[in-house]
Order: sequence, then structure tokens, then C-alpha cells
Amino acid sequence: MTVCRREWLTESEEETVERGRRLGQRVDGGDIVALIGPLGSGKTVLAGGIMSGAGAEGPFRSPSFTLVWEHCGRFPIHHVDLYRLDEAEAEMDLPWDRILDRDSLAVIEWADRLPSGFLPDDRLLIRLERCGDNRRRIRLEARGGCARIISDEVGGEDCASSRN
Repeated sequence: MTVCRREWLTESEEETVERGRRLGQRVDGGDIVALIGPLGSGKTVLAGGIMSGAGAEGPFRSPSFTLVWEHCGRFPIHHVDLYRLDEAEAEMDLPWDRILDRDSLAVIEWADRLPSGFLPDDRLLIRLERCGDNRRRIRLEARGGCARIISDEVGGEDCASSRN
């Protein structure tokens, strides 16, 4: 399986949105974007940029109380927020067959609330960290078919293939 890694440091909310937009231009239906980070780390901001780049129209807010919002872009987009759920609730209470449909983009905030192994390995995992008022460290790890999302930007030294 191919694995690509990349790290960005953004200096403003606008730069975080723009990085997300560029990722969103490269995603396809069937891709899974899993976002992890503490409150205020920029998950919803980056998710909004990704959805915008995938052709959806904002404004984008976190679906904290509704859990899932559907947007229309180049393909259906399911924006999921698991903040209010524990591991068992996150696995059971949502229409995962529709969210993870091969024709839809899944953008999942608080993806670490899901049980280990719940999501397929073929995904883009994004870890966000707040480094000051506006600075964000964004670490990307793309596996399998999702590696194409960041591989052109990353360069060969950050991508590796292995047999599993």
C-alpha cells in the first residue's frame, strides 16, 4: 500500500481554507478524509476548504448537533462531526453505509472517536494542532488510493509503497 505524508504550517484561517480548497480539488467520490485535533485546531475551517474545493457551496459549519450534513458538489459530500459521541455511539448511530458510499466524499471531524479499524486504511488522515492564535500545524497521511491526493505535491521521498 502506498503511503504519502506531508506537513504544513499555516499562518491564518484564510491560508488553512486555501490549503483545504487545494485538497478538495483533488478528492473523488469514495474518498474518506478523517480529521483529528483538539477543539479550536481548525478542523471545521479545513473541512470547509476541502468541501469548497470539491464544488460545494458554503457557508460550512460543524454539524455538532445534527452529526451529519450533506452537501452537493462534484459528488455527494457527507460532513460528519463526532465530537458529541463516544466510540460506541459513533459506530452505531450514523448511516455509515451512506456516508462511506463509493460515490460520496466523507469528511469526518473527530475521526479518532471511531473504534480502531472502523475506517478503511485507504483514507486521508489529517491531524491538526494549534500553534498560536492563527498558526496551525497540519499533518497529512494519505494511504492507498487516497495517496494520489497529496502525492504530486509531496514528491517521491515522502511516499513509499509496501506490501501488506
